[in-house]
Amino acid sequence: MEHAVYFWAALIGCTLLVIQVILQVIGLGGDHDMDMSPDTAVDAGIDGDPAHGTQGNIFFGILSFKTLVAFGGIFGLTGLSLEKSDMSSFNRIAIAGVAGLVAMIIVAYMMRALYNLGASGSLVIRNAIGHQGEVYLRIPGGGEGRGKVTVEIQGRTVELPAITDGEAIGTGKVVKIIDVASGETLKVVPA
Repeated sequence: MEHAVYFWAALIGCTLLVIQVILQVIGLGGDHDMDMSPDTAVDAGIDGDPAHGTQGNIFFGILSFKTLVAFGGIFGLTGLSLEKSDMSSFNRIAIAGVAGLVAMIIVAYMMRALYNLGASGSLVIRNAIGHQGEVYLRIPGGGEGRGKVTVEIQGRTVELPAITDGEAIGTGKVVKIIDVASGETLKVVPA
């Protein structure tokens, strides 16, 4: 009986793993497992961020189809490899269960890491606050007009409109971004 449990767990887990890999390679596997959006327990459960609407239930953070497949495969393979040993049936089941749980946790964290690699590519203007830029087009003083600055935000150099409340700032001068005035317009002061 014990052999059959290990055998079927290994067969089903490893077969589903191979099917998932093949589907991923040919582009039919999708890039999600259940729902990996930031508002789900899958995401919030791992990092425990209460802003996501949960209080960090780690069980639901780890539970997914991929992790269950990993558990089944590793549980079965570990059990089969321990079958010929002199240890008791209880010890073999316990060791196989622990190996399966470790596999679940590893796969959950790997999926989390892969999910976090995705980036929207959207430029967040507020990320410029505190950075320095260079005046590209003269900025009139007293907030009476707009000039332009070039600034590096999120690893790319962009040209954005800028205003200053102080005196006019000439082309080529270095400025510090202190705020976002409106839309994409930066508020700057001389650096």
